[in-house]
Parts: sequence; C-alpha cells; structure tokens
Amino acid sequence: MTSQEQAAKPLIQITRRGIEVNSVDVELAELRGKFEAQRWLLLPNFFDHSLLDLISQHLVKTEFRIVDRETGTELRPIDCTPYLAAELLLNDPKVLRMIERITGCARLACFSGRIYRRVPGSDHFNRWHSDVTEGRAIALSVNLSEKLYEGGELQIRSADSHQVLCTVENPQSGDAIIFPVDEKFQHRISDVTGGAPKTALAGWFRSRFDANSLFGRDRKAGE
Repeated sequence: MTSQEQAAKPLIQITRRGIEVNSVDVELAELRGKFEAQRWLLLPNFFDHSLLDLISQHLVKTEFRIVDRETGTELRPIDCTPYLAAELLLNDPKVLRMIERITGCARLACFSGRIYRRVPGSDHFNRWHSDVTEGRAIALSVNLSEKLYEGGELQIRSADSHQVLCTVENPQSGDAIIFPVDEKFQHRISDVTGGAPKTALAGWFRSRFDANSLFGRDRKAGE
C-alpha cells in the first residue's frame, strides 16, 4: 500500500464485515494532540456506505416513538435491530483500543447508546448537560441522516461560565464526532431546522460495563 493510498483511507472504519484500522503512530499522535487541544475530533467515514445502507433499510421500515428524557425529547425507532447491530460492532476490542489511543483515555470496557431522530419544526430539543454518570468517558455521535439537515450542531460550553467554547457541525453521513465526558464542560445539540430530520447514533465509550446494554448483561458494574 502506498502512502497516498494510506492517507485516503479513514483511520478507523466500521463495516458490515467488521473493523478496518489504518493508522500509524505519527498520525495517532497528531490526532491525540488535536483532540486534547480542541476537546473534540471528527472521524471521517467512521461507518462505511454498506453499513449505512443496512441501517437505513431497517429504519425506513420501523415506526418511531417519542422519548422524553431529563436532557430533552427525541424520537427513537421501535425496532432496535439497527442499533444492536451497530453496538455489536462498536464493542469490538479493536475499536475500544483505538479510541483509547486517540483520546488518551484509560482502558474502556464497552460502548452503549441509542439511535435517535429529531425533526425540524417539532418540539424535539436538547438541554445543556454533562453526561457525567455511570462510567461514561468518551461521547460518540455518528451521522445516519440520509439527507442534509440544517442546525443540529454539537455545542460545548464551560460548566462554570456557560461560555460556548465551540460549535461543531457534522453534515456528512457516516462521519463521527467524539468528545470527552467531563464535569467541567456541558454540551447540547442545537435545534434542527430546515426541511430534513437529523438521525444519529449517539452514546458513550464507558470505563465500566453498562448493565442495560447488550454487553453489560450479567456483568457487574465494576468488572
């Protein structure tokens, strides 16, 4: 493989067949420095097109129900099959070890989360929050939207001053954003506007197992 071919490949990509890792130590060091400096990082083509197509085929067939949480309201698919398939792939040890190397986070135990949708012109919203609970260490958001949506950006602010530190867009389907879970910072997803909904897979790489997840069942939280 030439250096040009290596550069064209995503650092890490989740496919229907499994996990593909294309990294070198120099690149990882640069990404870790960038992650630490700006407190977020974009992972291009994190889900490949074949996996995105498979998820979309299932989502188009299922109904969504509204979920009202402390952090806001959103829609979630009744059929959990697309999420569970993604969760299985995201818990591959190769993914966990790569996220550790990129972020400098201590050893991660698992990933868990959900798929959600927010529709423009609705009462779907997201409050400022920190996610500091239950061993959550690194947050992940993957764009699953079939059409380009407006709004729906990740915003990060200081928990003390409430000064907004950054606003991060993720318009490309399959791209992912990771950012640390830290009590010094809060985040939210801004309102979705325009004519297309935002659909995303969101969750957390955790330092201990989540008893409610596929990989946390029958395990103790401290394992």
